[in-house]
Amino acid sequence: MKTMAVATVLLTGLLTTLTMGPAPLVTAESPRTGIGSKSGALPAYLQGYRQGQLLCPGADLVGEVSVAIVDPMMATTDAPGDCTLSDMKAANPDTQFLAYLNVGAMRPWEHWNGIFQNSCADMGKARSTEFAVTTDNPAVATTPTGHAGYPDFSYLTVADLSPAYAQACAETAHRILTTDAERGTTDAPPARFDGIFLDDTALSPSHGQDMVDVGQWGPWADDDAYGRAMIDVVARIDGVLTESMGTDVPVAINLGLYPAWSNQVELALELAATGAVDFALREHSIAESDGRPFSAERLHEEAAAFRTITAAGLPIVQHDYSVPLRQLSPSAYDRGLPLDGSAVCLQDDSDDRQRIVAAADQRRTLDHRLTLGNVLLNRTPETSTMTATLGQAEPACQDNAWDDDRRWEDVTRASVDTADPQVTALTAAVTGSAHPSAAPIHDNGVLVSKLSDGRVLAVNHNSDSRRVSAFGTSMIVPGRSATVG
Repeated sequence: MKTMAVATVLLTGLLTTLTMGPAPLVTAESPRTGIGSKSGALPAYLQGYRQGQLLCPGADLVGEVSVAIVDPMMATTDAPGDCTLSDMKAANPDTQFLAYLNVGAMRPWEHWNGIFQNSCADMGKARSTEFAVTTDNPAVATTPTGHAGYPDFSYLTVADLSPAYAQACAETAHRILTTDAERGTTDAPPARFDGIFLDDTALSPSHGQDMVDVGQWGPWADDDAYGRAMIDVVARIDGVLTESMGTDVPVAINLGLYPAWSNQVELALELAATGAVDFALREHSIAESDGRPFSAERLHEEAAAFRTITAAGLPIVQHDYSVPLRQLSPSAYDRGLPLDGSAVCLQDDSDDRQRIVAAADQRRTLDHRLTLGNVLLNRTPETSTMTATLGQAEPACQDNAWDDDRRWEDVTRASVDTADPQVTALTAAVTGSAHPSAAPIHDNGVLVSKLSDGRVLAVNHNSDSRRVSAFGTSMIVPGRSATVG
């Protein structure tokens, strides 16, 4: 989206000064349109190699997604028989495709992917060291080359968020957006990505390395200075792309912030005011990464922050990963239980795999229903653009071309049954901009609200099923799920 600013850009060797126009005014009287142009569908965050092929012709999610966030390598043919972006766009003509690009950290480029890289700069080349951060702070993780990195991700190098780095990001994004995908498995016409998704767009260093916890490090005076540098990078990328491509290129982000910290929410509002971002993904909206439920206090803090940010013109998209398939007892997938992340992934020859898959699939569907119900419950008339993704498991426990093909779940298997009647009904309410028409009431420990579309929503954060009777409707709501009727 366009902002009032002046950016100096270098594209294709040409130095130009570009002036961006004003951002469109967004108010309660003139709300933003829904995310993506496909009616009745949710966005999807499809990670890594091949998970994007859930949108290939005949695959599980064809026609089910409004906006697809996929790795740029989906435009290439890394393996024989690979479907590419061209095939996906032909099979999903109303879906907007955003190319993943990490802005908070850098990694070596995978040169077999050509133009389609997911890092702003190539850490395999000397040039990228100018964007790397060095520090004497012993609490900050370092890479094998001695630069600041992320704990547990030794291949990622923290970026300095300088104007020169923002320029490198914009150049990488421009190349991705102006290059045709390779031919895939069909005779689909050449296709290109529609926009960019910026990952690790945090408003403080995060990853356990916030300066309020470990002390000052890097070129930033404090955590807020880091956040403002990140905002500047995002705005510069958007401005350069808008001017260089002559159109308002969709830019979305993976927003890292602490909803309970007022300074972080204020920074998010500064980001919203730039008009640079179409929507902000928020990972983990109802539970921790291991499936451990959020406390009521945290849910309240997130709801308040998300409403404030969305009302300021930056729609929040709540994203929860579906639980992975691991060699656990079926009862380990009971509602509200955290999963043992050290358990091995489910294999083709795992004992009791049919019951494990059935239990996990049921939890995945109910978890997704809870995410959708949570979005609906948190909305106001002014924040009806707040939405959610279609849940999908991370690819860590799935088969793809890089492993030994012994894992039971294929990377192109949809995690959530989109034909489930309640998933369908809740999705319709979310995509139809429904919101509570009155404050929710408590009935039998369940939050129940009348929606603006006339239906009744019940959101059950308890681990057991509960019966509710309110607003002239009686229903049974499974544990940790939502029901609309």
